[in-house]
Amino acid sequence: MNTLDPTSPGRQQDKSAHILIVDDNQVNLQLLQALLQREGYTNVTGVTDPREVVPLCDVNRYDLILLDIRMPHMDGFDVMRALRETNSGDYLPILVLTAQTDRETRIQALELGAKDFVNKPFDATEVMNRIANMLEVRLLYNERRRQKEILKDKVRERTAELAQRNRDLEDARLDVIRRLGRAGEFRDNETGMHVVRMSKYCERLALATGYDQ
Repeated sequence: MNTLDPTSPGRQQDKSAHILIVDDNQVNLQLLQALLQREGYTNVTGVTDPREVVPLCDVNRYDLILLDIRMPHMDGFDVMRALRETNSGDYLPILVLTAQTDRETRIQALELGAKDFVNKPFDATEVMNRIANMLEVRLLYNERRRQKEILKDKVRERTAELAQRNRDLEDARLDVIRRLGRAGEFRDNETGMHVVRMSKYCERLALATGYDQ
């Protein structure tokens, strides 16, 4: 088998990607696991019962699912429908590997969210390259989401800084007003007390009209 170059740019860091294989045929499952492990992938999980897929996705964040179509209990279409409901906010690449070669199966799989489609028996080199390409897209998606979260954090920090700055400016403005009132009181006690009384009246009027403290 012609293997991928593990030093090729952009693919080395994909080796830690979490991959889930779903195939009711144990031989096919073991073959795919062996191929992936040979290419250096270290986080590969395989299940033969498609009913396990959704519970597994609830507790694990997979980067790629290799999915068979014809399986007992739930076929691949049912699995994709269930994943669409539970992972609607995430980009989850699905590579369908099936012996079904008819156009209807291919179209339905793509409509339900499959990002690529390979027929069995498949060429190992082709499958590994397709997997690598799909993981590159997933990596870009993860990076974009991470940058988006960083930007959100920066916006929140900046907003908090501006709010604090506004509070500081308000405190400084009120302090100046109070000092001016005291200065007037030092010059003329009656004038100074007039300023204090007016400020108290304004406070009560504002509270009475609905302003907060």
